[in-house]
Amino acid sequence: MPADGGLPGDAEIIAGAYAERLCDLFKVLAEAVYAGEPERDAVVRFRRGLLSARRAYAAALETLKEAGNG
Repeated sequence: MPADGGLPGDAEIIAGAYAERLCDLFKVLAEAVYAGEPERDAVVRFRRGLLSARRAYAAALETLKEAGNG
């Protein structure tokens, strides 16, 4: 939340959602390894999710810039 107590900006909300997604991806990876799933499969799934999240994050920020909100 901004220091002035106002509502968070669009970019802050997007960054928070991205961070939350990365946390979720890591939790799934950790659970898969703990459960005995082959590590290679778990890492491939994690990498795919990570790359997808990065693309979505970049696209969202680019959209904000285009809309004049970034």
